[in-house]
Amino acid sequence: MALHVVSAVVGFGSVAISGVYGATARHPDRPESTEETRRYFRSPGRAEWLILAVPFFGLAALGFRPEGAHLGQLWVVAGSAVWLAAAVLLLVVVRPSEREIRQSTGDPPPVRAARRLMWASIASDVLFVVALALMVTQPS
Repeated sequence: MALHVVSAVVGFGSVAISGVYGATARHPDRPESTEETRRYFRSPGRAEWLILAVPFFGLAALGFRPEGAHLGQLWVVAGSAVWLAAAVLLLVVVRPSEREIRQSTGDPPPVRAARRLMWASIASDVLFVVALALMVTQPS
């Protein structure tokens, strides 16, 4: 279970941090934030890939429950749907936006990509909170 929680916190947390830097990249008129943003996007940002491991560790955690795994329960199915939405966001919006910002040679970074990254990060954060609520409350 610890691997499930750690991969979710680190993965979603890194997307949130990337979104913060995406938000600062939207303001090229602030030289101090522009340099910090450039420095952030120099790294490849691999921690967010942990989001893709979350359901596998979650299924393993369900398998170790004393009462066994109940994959048809509402909270498990809903959590899987939330994860799928987060994975799609990561693969279709977050990573391409980050790549566009990393590959831009211009100063300032591309504002449209930064804006997409910021909003996708916010959506990912909301999905994380929904998933967390599902995991904690486990509605039937």
